[in-house]
Amino acid sequence: MTQLATLPDGRQIHCVNTYEVDFSVHEIFNDDLESHGIELPADGVYLDVGANIGLFALHLLDVCPTARVFAYEPMPEAFAALEKNLTGRGMAFALGLGAAPGTAEFEYFPGITALSSCHGAVSAEMARGLKRMLAGAPADAEVADILDKTGAAERTAADPAFVEQLFTTCKVQATIDTLSHQIRQHGLERIDLLKIDTEGAEKEVLAGLDEDHWPLVRQMVVEVHLGREETDLMERQLQARGFRTQIGHHPLSNSGVPVFHIYAKRD
Repeated sequence: MTQLATLPDGRQIHCVNTYEVDFSVHEIFNDDLESHGIELPADGVYLDVGANIGLFALHLLDVCPTARVFAYEPMPEAFAALEKNLTGRGMAFALGLGAAPGTAEFEYFPGITALSSCHGAVSAEMARGLKRMLAGAPADAEVADILDKTGAAERTAADPAFVEQLFTTCKVQATIDTLSHQIRQHGLERIDLLKIDTEGAEKEVLAGLDEDHWPLVRQMVVEVHLGREETDLMERQLQARGFRTQIGHHPLSNSGVPVFHIYAKRD
């Protein structure tokens, strides 16, 4: 059963947890892609891998109403909200993307769905960082402001059991496909922007892209959850494939959580 949350413009969207929406809206809607060299053609083809409830996909459709948007989310509860949010506007798929077709076991966080990952070490590190902030550890001013708006910090202080509830997990089996199989299945001749936010599975997603499909990808935004060293390595690999790149800091990175963005565009 999905819940309804209200966006800053008054629209209602479906979600799993209303308190997650404010943080995600701030992160997505305030990321000025153009300042990082990313262009959004009005009739573009966009792939949102790790779409969660679809806020990034909705943002793309707001900016580019005639775009084709393909959104992928393997967690059933988040997918249910995604599918409702994109009805009549974009295509939603209950899939994760990886290096090979099959299934994968995910650590699912019902209380903070965006932490869900098939890499337990990554989700655990993210959870530790968020717990520290909710417990009152110094946070980036931007992050602290968002936490205040969501009421998470206040609720945590009043109800310590809420924290345990937030970080309770369960195992979920999900279907995995490859990016190249999706390209072939949908007859895609170009990808104007490939956005990847998969809580540690970034390398696996790209490993599922065949060599002959790499030239179809014109731009990428990758959220890397594997630390600065892996971010730098991935940046060099993308540069070797002809992309110009920039590295951006996720708001949480200033609070000790090792998350970075890579913005990549072909010359």
